[in-house]
Amino acid sequence: MTQEATEVTPQKAGAPQDAPPGPAPSSDDSAKMSPKQIWALITLSCGLFLATLDFSIVYVALPSIGDALKLGESSLQWVVSGYAIFFAGFLLTGGRIGDRFGARRVFLGATALFGASSLAAALTDDFTTLIIARALQGIGAGLLDPSTLGLIQQIFPAGPKRNRAMTVWGAVGAIGLVGGVVLGGLLTAIAWQWVFLVNVPFVVLVIVLGFFLLPGRRSDAGEPTPLNALSAVFGTGAILLLVLGLSRLGDVGPGAASTWLGLGGFVVLGAAWVIRERTSRSPLIDRQLWKTRSLMVACLIDACYVLSIGVEFFLVTLFLQNEHGFNPLSAGLAFLPLTATVIVGNAITDKLIARSGPKPMVVTGLLVAAVGLALLALGAHADGYVLGMLPGLLLSGVGNGIAFPALFISATSDIPGENQGVGAAMLTTTQYVFSALGLAVLVLILGSDPGTGNYLTTFVFSSVAAAVGAVVAAIGMRKPTAGTAG
Repeated sequence: MTQEATEVTPQKAGAPQDAPPGPAPSSDDSAKMSPKQIWALITLSCGLFLATLDFSIVYVALPSIGDALKLGESSLQWVVSGYAIFFAGFLLTGGRIGDRFGARRVFLGATALFGASSLAAALTDDFTTLIIARALQGIGAGLLDPSTLGLIQQIFPAGPKRNRAMTVWGAVGAIGLVGGVVLGGLLTAIAWQWVFLVNVPFVVLVIVLGFFLLPGRRSDAGEPTPLNALSAVFGTGAILLLVLGLSRLGDVGPGAASTWLGLGGFVVLGAAWVIRERTSRSPLIDRQLWKTRSLMVACLIDACYVLSIGVEFFLVTLFLQNEHGFNPLSAGLAFLPLTATVIVGNAITDKLIARSGPKPMVVTGLLVAAVGLALLALGAHADGYVLGMLPGLLLSGVGNGIAFPALFISATSDIPGENQGVGAAMLTTTQYVFSALGLAVLVLILGSDPGTGNYLTTFVFSSVAAAVGAVVAAIGMRKPTAGTAG
């Protein structure tokens, strides 16, 4: 428990000591934000939305990109992997850089890098340039993502107000992932370049608003922790090679040299990183974070979340296009019900979490999602979208919306302010590493020419992963003590 979350604010000098008692403020009053806080949260949410959106927005555009650039499937997967690898690889470093140099500076700089690389991706007709641009997008997103949480910690005091901000933050992340498929389908109907070009005006808006609305480094902040560049290089390199190896595992199989080069390099650099972290006076991840139960349990639950709900949009997109013959626009529009129910789930969490705490919300959300994914498996042999897909999409969307923001609230509830960026980065790194692992496993299950039975198996796999996550949450998460739940 952080001191900030539990201490009673001391009385100001000159204030009457025996003020007449009045009615206690309601939870809604205590969670009410000022106009400036609302606009700051909108600014941070837009930045996070772009970072998560660009992970999924390219899926339905891949066939169009392949046709335009004359690319095969093995090359096309790097349009996705190039972003995911560098996103995952720079999250921990981005968290520490934000804690070291100030989250506002990192947020604005990373957003500018993200916008410039998005413009480059939209304007190129060269495959190599496109992959480099996607990698730079990933670096920008990896630096941007943890800085948003560090700024939320600065802007909103611990309690109901911060919980509400965290709910919105988590909701935007979930909506960005599922909404990317919808938006990608709509934009690809115009031209594939628009899936990258759409970022640019939003980036300009976020930078302008962020310059005026976001706080600088607190004057009472302690001495910043040294960056530890060598540990950052080892850690980032290890994650890059792990995600590379997992991506190659799904693309070319376990026998390829590139698969073993990636996984073997991960073992070497991972071992070097562990040694460096254990011996350094200023580790990249503060040793106290490894002892923070709420964060460690949340990372385990997050892995299950990603292996279930997190890979659902990828599965459903392939299933609709390969088995039902949907074009990119139709496949994108088919995700609208899922996106809508994610928003419904977010609203449920926002309404109930102050009374119940995050644990019931995470358990309930994952169980609802598990049922929804099971319905998708049962409907795999159905002929129509409405009977075969829609019920499962609706339920899994509600579960996603309930679980995702509550999980982040629980994960960060006990992290000291100086480590908020790195703590958030640990959770998001778990997401993208296990996304790569999940996609590699699913590609292996689907095979080169997947049929309905292959898709049924993958939906069952995802449903079981969600159920396991619910069990881990029920056993491992603790009820919040006074001050954390709000």
